[in-house]
Amino acid sequence: MASSTRIKSRILIISDTHGRQPHTKDVDDADTDVEMATKDILRIPTGFRSPLPEADVAIHCGDLTRRSAVAEFEATFSMLRALRAPLKLVIAGNHDRVLDAPYWDPDGDESDTETRRRVHEIIARARQDGVRYLTEGSYDFALRNGAMLRVYASPYTPAYGRWGFQYEGAHDFAIPPGVDVAMTHGPPHGILDAAGLTQLTGRPAKHAGCASLFRAVHRARPRIHCFGHIHEAWGSYLATWKPAAEVGDAVPGCGTVIDAAGSRLETLRGVKPTSRAEKLAMTEDRVKRLAQLSRQRGVHVDLTEGETRLEQGRQTFFVNAAIMDMYYHPTQLPWIVDIDLPRAETQDVEMSVVG
Repeated sequence: MASSTRIKSRILIISDTHGRQPHTKDVDDADTDVEMATKDILRIPTGFRSPLPEADVAIHCGDLTRRSAVAEFEATFSMLRALRAPLKLVIAGNHDRVLDAPYWDPDGDESDTETRRRVHEIIARARQDGVRYLTEGSYDFALRNGAMLRVYASPYTPAYGRWGFQYEGAHDFAIPPGVDVAMTHGPPHGILDAAGLTQLTGRPAKHAGCASLFRAVHRARPRIHCFGHIHEAWGSYLATWKPAAEVGDAVPGCGTVIDAAGSRLETLRGVKPTSRAEKLAMTEDRVKRLAQLSRQRGVHVDLTEGETRLEQGRQTFFVNAAIMDMYYHPTQLPWIVDIDLPRAETQDVEMSVVG
């Protein structure tokens, strides 16, 4: 039971939609509520379907577009405005290059101001429907349900190719201690960051996450850290941090500061088959679970009670919420996360930068 000073709140988490909107069932469509379990799972048209679940706040962790085109921004912000959540928080990703001013206009000659102007107009208009585009920093939000949500946001990822919001070497992720949600575009090193999964590509997977981000998360220990970027690493990890006395002077990393035996991992492979052989080996229980996830339009995790109850300061719930698979098909499910938040002192839902 939540105390009278805390309010149970629901967060809808998505990422990497790349300009696609949730699939809407046509009259002649198959029953999309159960298609994930009864149709050809390996060729499912989408796991990203309308209507998305209701929530107190929705979060989009970047890659709003694929080519940073105005039409893609229009589609994504139209989708965000229609979500059944009073507040929607969104950051950019490496594909959203027009929002990264140094990348888009490196010479400062304003050679393409029209695209930037139109995109910023789209973002500004979306505010009337509760959509808040966040640049890097920390924020406080008083939610409509009376709770206070503390958020850290950052779109930056390690340099790889010619994309926006990237950095060489290290980056200072100034995550405040005790923050409720850290929303970044990329993952921390070693957590839900395996790029090119072996069972999908036949090649060894590589950790594509950021070591600087992992160290920042370890220091701050947010209750939730959500991200995307590495499509094929979709999943969640309820990680338990080792006590400081046990860690000693070890360099912070997954193998040194996380108690793997006391943590819970959910991966793409555990939810749906990623090969023909896995599909043929699907048990009836797994088919039923997949159908349930399909009906509820996402994977639900309650951090307030039961086996997934989160101990603040001792645990962090990591979520890779990429909707697109590695082939840019919107096959992957959103996340629906319940969390206890402190009561707000004001009902003003406007954001205030606190760091």
